[in-house]
Amino acid sequence: MYETEQEQIEAIKKWWNQYGNWIIGGFLIALISYFSWNYYQSSTQSRLEGASVKYDELLTLVDQGAPSSDRRALIDQLKSDYSRTTYAVYAALLGAADAVSEGNHETALAELDWALSQAADELRPVILVRKARVQYASDELDAAMATLDQISRPGFDVVIYELRGDILTDQGQHDLARSAYETAMARSQEEGISTPFLEMKLNDLATASDS
Repeated sequence: MYETEQEQIEAIKKWWNQYGNWIIGGFLIALISYFSWNYYQSSTQSRLEGASVKYDELLTLVDQGAPSSDRRALIDQLKSDYSRTTYAVYAALLGAADAVSEGNHETALAELDWALSQAADELRPVILVRKARVQYASDELDAAMATLDQISRPGFDVVIYELRGDILTDQGQHDLARSAYETAMARSQEEGISTPFLEMKLNDLATASDS
């Protein structure tokens, strides 16, 4: 307790001299953080909106059947200006599809690798499956198998085991291929998926083994 008002004022002055700078500093940090967060939110939203517009333009070109050369500029712009958005990842996947249709597997793999470097975890299995398929089409059988080994998320078993069967068949490992196809068939039945082509592969494999 203070005996006089003057003593109370002096105590407040002393306390302020000791802690005032900390209080002001904390207030300024909070203020800067608040405005920085608002700026980040605003710039992020603006970037997403810009990416969305460019991606819509890209889809319009796809719907119109425009040549891949016309789409290339938009794909490159999305990848360079909006690289940290899902729209850029989708654009890279379209670029990979264009390259595959043109028989340019090297470019397709480059697009898929770029997509993998930017994609969220939930998209990675889809991209890895596409990469394995391109590697398989390029006769990079060991690389395709290694890519499939990177997929651990549930829900892709049918695709993975069927492609494993294809790879093993091409490698002449018919027993392992049959096991992979049978696993894919079992998983497809569990999930209620119709797989007529998988049945054909199993039958062809049986025929090849008998001959």
